[in-house]
Amino acid sequence: MISDDTLLGPLLEAHPALVDVLAGYHAHFARLRDPKLRRVMAPRVTLAQAAGVAGIAPEELIAVIRRVVGESGPQVEAPGAEATPAVLPRPSAGPAPTPARPAELDALLPAARIDLDVREDIRRGQEPFARIMAATTALGERQVLVLRAPFEPIPLYDVLGKRGLAHWTEHRGADDWTVWFYRPERRPTVVDVRGLEPPGPMVLVLEALEGLQPGERLEVIHDRRPMLLYPLLDERGFVHATDEPEPGVVRIAVERRGGA
Repeated sequence: MISDDTLLGPLLEAHPALVDVLAGYHAHFARLRDPKLRRVMAPRVTLAQAAGVAGIAPEELIAVIRRVVGESGPQVEAPGAEATPAVLPRPSAGPAPTPARPAELDALLPAARIDLDVREDIRRGQEPFARIMAATTALGERQVLVLRAPFEPIPLYDVLGKRGLAHWTEHRGADDWTVWFYRPERRPTVVDVRGLEPPGPMVLVLEALEGLQPGERLEVIHDRRPMLLYPLLDERGFVHATDEPEPGVVRIAVERRGGA
């Protein structure tokens, strides 16, 4: 059964007629007619991702493909269209507007920007995935990868997201996309235990620490220095620092030792 997770590449190999059908359905898919581009674009892309690149609803694209290959399933009709294989639902609106630029990128120093342009690689039919992953692996803690591509590389969002990278995408023009991959600012989890009777503060802090992931920080707001808590933090492998930003307010920042 064809679904969101079906890979586009094997589907085109099994049903070559789909290339022309999709090219006529949406301008974005016209580039699939080029064997070099098809070899680069299609193998790792799911139908949901292909629909996202084209800015259409996945169910619309799947309905078109099901009609062509003769597979039954939910169909999406254009208003007033007859239910025949020759009539295809028209695509919905294009890509969404560019979201606001993240604050992390506004504060970026020029030397922290690593540029990688893969447009020519893709035009020549060369797979750029290895170059992209190598650049990502070499990325420093405060560096940003700025990727230039001839289409929106939606499959990369999941792949690099698993490496802790967020993204911001600019559509600069036809066949010209720029995607900034960066590490989002880590905001601490704040636990305010002021005014609670013992052992309430200790219980809340220890519960919050159980869910603390590597690289995350817990910020405890207390009305006094929790002297009984400090030995427990040390025993459990946490590092901590205490300051008093104002009278009657004690702030304890807690992280896992070594970020592990």
